[in-house]
Amino acid sequence: MVPLEHVPCLCRRDNPPSVKERQIARYLRANIIAQNPLAHVSSLAIVLCMDASQNHQAPHSFSQGRPKGHVFQTVSTHDVALAERYEYWTGNVIRNFEVATPDDRQRQDFTAKVTSLATLAGEMHYAESDAYTAHLARDTIGGSLAFDELSLLLMVKGKVRYAYDDGQDMEVGAGGFFLLDGSRPTSLRFSRHSVIQLDLSRSLLESVFPGSMPAPALVNAALANSRLSGLLRDHLRQFPGIATGMAPLEQLALLDASESFAITTIEGTFSTAIGMSEHSHAGLLAAAQRYIRRHLTDRDISPASVAAAIGCSRSMLYKLFSESELTVYGYIRELRLQQLLRLLQKEKGNVPIHTLAQRCGLYNTPNVNRVFRNRFGMSPSEARAAANRRPDGHG
Repeated sequence: MVPLEHVPCLCRRDNPPSVKERQIARYLRANIIAQNPLAHVSSLAIVLCMDASQNHQAPHSFSQGRPKGHVFQTVSTHDVALAERYEYWTGNVIRNFEVATPDDRQRQDFTAKVTSLATLAGEMHYAESDAYTAHLARDTIGGSLAFDELSLLLMVKGKVRYAYDDGQDMEVGAGGFFLLDGSRPTSLRFSRHSVIQLDLSRSLLESVFPGSMPAPALVNAALANSRLSGLLRDHLRQFPGIATGMAPLEQLALLDASESFAITTIEGTFSTAIGMSEHSHAGLLAAAQRYIRRHLTDRDISPASVAAAIGCSRSMLYKLFSESELTVYGYIRELRLQQLLRLLQKEKGNVPIHTLAQRCGLYNTPNVNRVFRNRFGMSPSEARAAANRRPDGHG
């Protein structure tokens, strides 16, 4: 299957859960899920001796908002005529976003599929879709409560470039999270990809932060640098596989646990990022240097990608490094050259130098020879020969 993409729909909560449903959800969270957030809760319906039959009905159109009852469904363009697929998808799945006019390729064929779970307690989607662009305009948002939701998106495959009208352009690739705020004008440009979307209650998320909730860019940066995010990522990736075999009550528990887990993760990760705001230069510089070290072999690493990852502007990033001995590019180059020197001193002569250089993120061989000589006073081959002449093989 070709990896695809989905632009999220921001759906309102039409009715609150009943008292009984809230009691059940609290029981499950307190007695089972709290002890193991990643647990598969397939036995809960048996334990509680409740009817768990699925209702078979026509697919719900999320372009019309959240359903009033329980829905678990898969909607696909598979059975739609090729020339009608783009309009079908944007008309029945995408809500509130203005989707770009289809190009020739999208008019000829467009492939997409989404598995959705929506109950009175929450909403989650796993979507695969071809690439397209969408925009949530300020005029569309207005003062409507339909745009009050927040969505946490996990990119499973592909990438998305997004920008708030009053913020910088950022990109999130496979394995990355980003928080989509439905109350702010937003532009989204997806490649072919798959994504998991979990809607979050704004009031619940705001309740864990004293004062005002942090900007989405800072939340994204905190999630990108948190070890807790790995647990949340593993949990969400299980959704399309385990939800299919669950009864409605189990799905309610899954949604409740997922939202609680996501909000708790954001709260925990952001607490470590407070010191990385623009008011803490030392914290931001340390975060930038840590990100560069972790992504040193990334061919496309740049000041823009580093700034986006730590949640600051490029001008702020340049200012941070201006207070150190090296520029952003200078720091990246220095780490790569030092790593190449270590590899040359450790590896024997059977591995080509250009291969070792690429392991360090250095792909331009002639330029590598020049900058290596300028830095260490000898060429890479001379550095290797010098190391091999030593009895222990190290420089």
